[in-house]
Amino acid sequence: MRTATLLRTGIIVLALWQAGPALWAVVSPEGFYWAFPTPDHAWVSAHPPYNEHLVRDLGLAALQLVPVAAVCVKWPQPVFVRAVLIASLVFSLPHMVYHETHVAHTHDLLWQRAALWFPILLAISLLPLTRARAKEPVRP
Repeated sequence: MRTATLLRTGIIVLALWQAGPALWAVVSPEGFYWAFPTPDHAWVSAHPPYNEHLVRDLGLAALQLVPVAAVCVKWPQPVFVRAVLIASLVFSLPHMVYHETHVAHTHDLLWQRAALWFPILLAISLLPLTRARAKEPVRP
């Protein structure tokens, strides 16, 4: 598989991973607070109190990555892709550190950790491909 295809696929997965919950937080902040990721396993409401402004703003901030990711999918130039990957890490790393240092012991702790670590590992695994992509001839 070409490096550009791997980068495009990785960026799409990363953007969707972030965009889904972010859009939910924007459209229905209270629903997101009480039912993310599922009503039976609400992770956000374990950290009270509910604040509509904060939840909606978090969703909007997370959505900022989506248009830039779309540019990377269309034109997977190394500089654009690196910017998206680093931006993802700027959010994901401190987010994971916070949750690892403030562990809520629940029966789905493994799923929480997987959800926190997945975008980090994906971004880190894609970063070296941007170097390989920089050495390839430029193709759309």
